Amino acid sequence: MLRLDQLQSFLAIAETGSFQAAARRCGVTQPTISRQIQALEQCFGMQLLHRSNPVKLTVAGDLFLHRAQRICQEWRAANAELKAMQNGQQQELCIAAIDSICRYFLPGLLPAFCQAFPKMQLRVTALGSDRALKVLQDGLVDLAIVMGDRHLLKQSEWVVELLYSEPVQVLMAAEHPLAVNETLPWQLLATFPHVVFKDGYGMRRLVNEEFSRRGLSWQPALELNTPEAFIAVIRESEMVALLPRSALQEALEDPTLVIRDLAAPPPPRQVLAITTRDRLTLPPVAQLLKLIREQAAHESCLS
Repeated sequence: MLRLDQLQSFLAIAETGSFQAAARRCGVTQPTISRQIQALEQCFGMQLLHRSNPVKLTVAGDLFLHRAQRICQEWRAANAELKAMQNGQQQELCIAAIDSICRYFLPGLLPAFCQAFPKMQLRVTALGSDRALKVLQDGLVDLAIVMGDRHLLKQSEWVVELLYSEPVQVLMAAEHPLAVNETLPWQLLATFPHVVFKDGYGMRRLVNEEFSRRGLSWQPALELNTPEAFIAVIRESEMVALLPRSALQEALEDPTLVIRDLAAPPPPRQVLAITTRDRLTLPPVAQLLKLIREQAAHESCLS
């Protein structure tokens, strides 16, 4: 089996023309250099060097020289890149997060992160929970921020951290027939059509399971995937939507909309940060998680 030190010894001899000079360059004894070259030649079954003065390459050695140089160059490049990553100098960091996190949670902390790592390209993509976890599993992102539910299949290499919990509330038009109620029973909600998230979103599963648990018929009439789209549709219709509090921030200041509590609220929606154990050792990921924890603590205090 080829070893890197054998390649380095071969290149040192090719460049110096001497076993003795190569040994000094590599910081080993001349017998060690000789054994490494013998092992290399045995591996290929061909002589690579003419033992002359100066030492010269054989035809096979000349052919192998360029490959050996390339292998060592790739090794040095890989070593430099890994050390740079260990020192927090990786080229980019990728985040996949649910829409409400991208819109309302991350903007407050990303400037501080970019200031700490000004040369790093930061990529943030809004995805449903299922898709965000899939790209994390495939190694396409470094961190996923998703809604937690009982369907979450944790991988052994994942590190899962609860950021905060928030209630689920009902959004409707100010003139909606149900707006006269301060709290809403599920039986009344079942009589109106709903704007819902697409498949792959944790909120859709949560709402569906709550209606099923109560033996009620759920009427999903329109599938969307952003809070702005929900608001635009609900403002002009008698549809309703069950959304987490963080997705309702714009609606709070809109006089054409109202937000109501549920008479029997479901368990609070949990928001999780998930990364892998190896990524936790990288300075940018560790710093980003620190900022995320601080922001989550701030959000919890406000609520």
